[in-house]
Amino acid sequence: MRNSMVILAFCLLPASAIPAAADEVRPGTEQVAMAYVPGNPLMMLPGMRVLPQTEHFSAEPLPKPLISDVINYPNPFDSRKAGMEGQTKVAYRLDQDVPVTVTLYDLLGMRVRRWQFSAGQNGGRQGTNTFNWDGTNESGRKVSKGGYIAQIEINLPGTAVSVIRKIGVIH
Repeated sequence: MRNSMVILAFCLLPASAIPAAADEVRPGTEQVAMAYVPGNPLMMLPGMRVLPQTEHFSAEPLPKPLISDVINYPNPFDSRKAGMEGQTKVAYRLDQDVPVTVTLYDLLGMRVRRWQFSAGQNGGRQGTNTFNWDGTNESGRKVSKGGYIAQIEINLPGTAVSVIRKIGVIH
């Protein structure tokens, strides 16, 4: 039995980037485009376009990630409890000293709280970084139970990285 590997590449493109057929009108919609890998026929689904074939694939390795191992624990947490039991610890690993901004949003997209860490300080230093959230907003008031989104952002000249983490608060 012969083993074979199929490589599929998907990307979401604006409709203006993909030529439409003469009888096809798709104003302002986005379409999925599939890359063709020679020797592997791809199944076409409605709305998909085949990208032009390319002879050469880049053999360059992917860059090393600036941020990795993003976790928070416990998750969910009960913010009514005292001490460390009423907090969640957010942890992540940085590849180098960089300024980091962590913004916490509710599920409606409203900003709840923001932390800014300078390069080299806790939260922005190379290696493992941690900080605690006690379930309070920027005014120091306890947030309601529910789901929250933590967005960890790194902005350097020529590089922008954003990582999302879900955090649950229970009462």
